[in-house]
Amino acid sequence: MKYDLNRLSSAVRLALCAGIFSVAGAAQAQATTPDNPEPTGQTALPSKKDAKTLQSVVVTGSLIKRVDVETASPVVTLDRSTLTNSGKPVLGDVLQQLPSISGNATNPQNNSNGGGVASPLLEAGDGASRVSLRGLGINRTLVLVDGQRMSNPDINLIPPDMIERVDVLAEGASTVYGSDAIGGVVNFILRKNYKGAQFSLNDGISSHGDAKRHGFNLTAGTTGDRYSIAAGLDYNKYDETLAARRRFSRQQLYLSSGAVVPAGSSSIPTGRIQVPASIAAQYGCAVNSSGTSQVTLASGDGSALGDYRCRLASDTYNYAALNYIQTAQKRTNGFVLGSFNITDNVTAFVDAFYNHTVSSGQDAPSPVGTGDGLIISSSNPINPFGITFSQNPVAGDPNSGYNFQTRLTGAGTRVHSYTTNTGQVNAGLRGAFGQSSSWIWDASINYSHTKRDQRDTNEVDIPALQAAVDGGANIFNQADPSVGSLLSQGVKTPIYVFTQSTKQAQVDASGELWDLPAGAMQLSVGALYRKQFMNYTVSDFAVLNPVTTTCQILQEACGSPGRGSFDVKEIFAETLIPLLSDKPWARSLNIDLGVRSSNYSTTGTTTNGKVAIEWRPTDDLLVRGTVSQVFRAPNLNELYDGRTLVQPNLNDPCVGLSAAELAAHPVACQYVPVNWAGNSPAQVNTFYSGAATVGAKLKPEKGKSIDMGLVYDPDWLPGLSTSLDFWHIYLSDTLTAIQADTVVGSCFNNSASPYCSFIHREDNTSRQPGQVFLINTPVVNLGNLSTSGIDYTLRYKLPHFNLGSIDPGNFRAALNTSYTSTYNVNATPGQPGARTINYAGTFTPQFGNIARWRGTVTLNWDKGNWNAQWQSRYINHLTALNADAAISGVNIPVASVIYHSFQLGYAVPSIHTRFDIGVDNIFDKQPPLLYQNGSNYNVDTATYDVLGRYYWARATVKF
Repeated sequence: MKYDLNRLSSAVRLALCAGIFSVAGAAQAQATTPDNPEPTGQTALPSKKDAKTLQSVVVTGSLIKRVDVETASPVVTLDRSTLTNSGKPVLGDVLQQLPSISGNATNPQNNSNGGGVASPLLEAGDGASRVSLRGLGINRTLVLVDGQRMSNPDINLIPPDMIERVDVLAEGASTVYGSDAIGGVVNFILRKNYKGAQFSLNDGISSHGDAKRHGFNLTAGTTGDRYSIAAGLDYNKYDETLAARRRFSRQQLYLSSGAVVPAGSSSIPTGRIQVPASIAAQYGCAVNSSGTSQVTLASGDGSALGDYRCRLASDTYNYAALNYIQTAQKRTNGFVLGSFNITDNVTAFVDAFYNHTVSSGQDAPSPVGTGDGLIISSSNPINPFGITFSQNPVAGDPNSGYNFQTRLTGAGTRVHSYTTNTGQVNAGLRGAFGQSSSWIWDASINYSHTKRDQRDTNEVDIPALQAAVDGGANIFNQADPSVGSLLSQGVKTPIYVFTQSTKQAQVDASGELWDLPAGAMQLSVGALYRKQFMNYTVSDFAVLNPVTTTCQILQEACGSPGRGSFDVKEIFAETLIPLLSDKPWARSLNIDLGVRSSNYSTTGTTTNGKVAIEWRPTDDLLVRGTVSQVFRAPNLNELYDGRTLVQPNLNDPCVGLSAAELAAHPVACQYVPVNWAGNSPAQVNTFYSGAATVGAKLKPEKGKSIDMGLVYDPDWLPGLSTSLDFWHIYLSDTLTAIQADTVVGSCFNNSASPYCSFIHREDNTSRQPGQVFLINTPVVNLGNLSTSGIDYTLRYKLPHFNLGSIDPGNFRAALNTSYTSTYNVNATPGQPGARTINYAGTFTPQFGNIARWRGTVTLNWDKGNWNAQWQSRYINHLTALNADAAISGVNIPVASVIYHSFQLGYAVPSIHTRFDIGVDNIFDKQPPLLYQNGSNYNVDTATYDVLGRYYWARATVKF
């Protein structure tokens, strides 16, 4: 393209300035030393002479190689200094603070959700951090390493020292990268031509004296005339932190009937013991309508009736105190980056990294009782009551069927331990079609593999626990250590192993087609083949029985194996057409067209295109816009997850109907008797699963992404850059697990509904005909979602000035904000009563934190060997929907939050060493309370800091 040098210099300066600054902070400049001639993290602005020698590069969001890095795609870049200034040893802690990221996402503050969860990839407690751009969820954000997708999108797995920068594109990019790039992409760009060696030590601790972390990294590299190689090793360790260490999380809080109530579980170690009125009378306990009451152990060993008293409402167990607000984790990373020029026109390359993570979450000891199948016979010597405790009456025993519930503290806490191994290799050849040709080519193969081994210690094994109780383990007296030793024979450690791999081969080529009056028309074309595979195994005794809805251990830890794969073949092309150049009010006008056709073995073929416009009416102003089609093919979990038990309440439309009304709904209300009273109990068994598990079919989510914006880089104020972008993303046929109410309601209103086959009721041979004993609730295509908003950035590097004879140094400032105007969801379009809800400015368990405003302000300073950074991060106030546990529809306000952090660095050139110290959350800001309703530890751990003020330090030596 025929840019004049003024415009090229302006464009490059703006692009590089955007790389210096980011939402995470403006770039820090390191001191100039013989080993570090340019400030690390700050690229020197090129002169007009330098601009002539710049080589074209592929920018995130496009397949075209270009010199002008500022394109139609609004990319936010975090360079190395931004990453290091944060003081964070893992990348997730930096990325998740971007204003464009919101909603639900996992991070090391998420403790645990137990075994056998719905999606085996998304275990809390595994130390992972995942990204949710635009609040659209982690499945709609694509994570790349040098443009190659990661099979496991946990960004904490990536060795930070192998990353040169991070590009974040918060708009749909399906034509460039394929499926999943709906909210956008996060592209980790690898370091190139690294030379030298560097060793760094880091340490940190909270102001509460906990949450310790420490680690080190070593990186070395060398380059020659024909080769480049760099390698590194990284280790970091985070200590676990108990929720009891913070006031807001030391006990679970409920908002009930307008009052905040500290609460706990009624499953207590001293027992919740149901006894008949004849026994309750000796304690003076009130008797309920069923003629029974509840007692609990007061003192003694529980062998005599005198050891018990009436159970009070205040007799609860504080399970929250044993959870972690920071999971325990250790990570070891290694990487190798290399290239070799085979000829002048052909280069071989390999990029490889490996991560080994050990992490763990913790839950309180298991609640267990007769509802889980445990029986304590009246003849058992440990039982002083003379009655049998069992879920149902025992034949031949008239004094049976009484409930018993306890907390198995004698067996210890439940620890969910994870060992995750991830490796990724991208290797291939790249080259040119000759010195005189503009065309270049690339052929690569990519392989990635993740294996996560999850072990849940101290899960109750009902048969083993029954044997221990029958053998004399006094479950009434868990305070006795000898009893605990016996009860520990009643627990097991189920193992859940999740494996996922990706194999890909890709070829592409790009270059100039022909010259037009405004410049050269460029084209990039390519094709790829990718195969993805998953396998999820569960210990035999933990496999869910779909008939009984139980397994050998407690129901909460039951899981189901899943296995499956798919392959995709894609062809893609993108062309950049210069329409005008060096015209009045059109210094340049380009159109960018892209198309990608994707054929999935599971869902067929989908073709998507994009149109992008870049218009520079003057040298200082870029007007840009992109309209692209986006899609997301169902992933392996959504297709092949095994069954997981969920037990929601069902609003059954078949309750209380006449014979004529039942006849009008023969499928949905099959076997339901006239004037039926409804399910008893109200909770019904539902099986979440992938679609293929129940024989259902899925299709891709599809929609549009629109982005329009301005970039202004005025010549009259050097160092200033500002941008304004409007974005809108719309999706239909969203992939989601259907709810039981939706299944039954859809079938009730349409006997031909495909969901009718998901309903299973007891037939006329049962004692409870019409009772729902199972509803399949798999992943289906159902729902529409759209979101829109505005991003604004302002970056300014102040001109250097002196205060008399004093040189105050160099100053830079950055503002980055994102405003969410709408987040509209219609969960059941086409269904009776369906409506669209705008979740912008709200918190819900389903969609998480969709605060309208998020932003950061960052100030940087450097002088000589010194540098400093101050950053403020803002999250707007919002409304927590349906927050009252006792009153439906009650919403509560959630306050806005501002976090401040500070970093100070000093370089000692004589010993090639740099020292950095920092404080995060300087003013020890506490997270706003959301209580029990849909949040961990009474707060939103995906959004707010839970550790409080945190101190860190780092020393870096260069060789």
